[in-house]
Amino acid sequence: MSEPLNIAIETSGRAGSVAVGRGSTLLGEASFSGFMRHSAELFSVLSELLEEAGDSPIQIENCYITAGPGSFTGLRIAVTVAKMLSFTHGTRIIAADTMDVLAENTRISPDPDNASPDCVATILDAKKNLFYAAVFDRVEAGWKKCLPTQIVTAEQLLGWLKEHQKHTVGLLGEGLVYYADAFRSPSTTLLDQST
Repeated sequence: MSEPLNIAIETSGRAGSVAVGRGSTLLGEASFSGFMRHSAELFSVLSELLEEAGDSPIQIENCYITAGPGSFTGLRIAVTVAKMLSFTHGTRIIAADTMDVLAENTRISPDPDNASPDCVATILDAKKNLFYAAVFDRVEAGWKKCLPTQIVTAEQLLGWLKEHQKHTVGLLGEGLVYYADAFRSPSTTLLDQST
């Protein structure tokens, strides 16, 4: 029990999830039952995961949350839970950029015959045909941000990718749920959301 108990809360998009781990060991994870179920299910899902792990909220040392960009209401819910844990139990809050988390969760294939993209673009819907986007180059240790998170149109992002000679770009993020066609080009590929 010397390893810290950690929780991770992801509520920046339509779908939400929670994970519990001790040190670097994942003890359990669960997604909410549907879109925009953050406030209805966060506490019960977290309680179930903690119970299955044999732990309680007082033992949580670190609470990782995505801090945006993303759904304002979803982000507020995660921040509120993190603050409650911090105020009541002294839990440390670690906020991560949503775009960085999306990129870091993208697997790089170790198989040279199953080529991974040279870069990934993370895309979230900012409404009114605008998108939050960031681009990451593949580096030995994972991904390095080469286009900081900003609001763009699909055309602006595709223009930036062309101008910077990004030839094999993997696309991911909730901005593609309804707008994938706007980002199709010879250099882009939609990545499996499970990667």
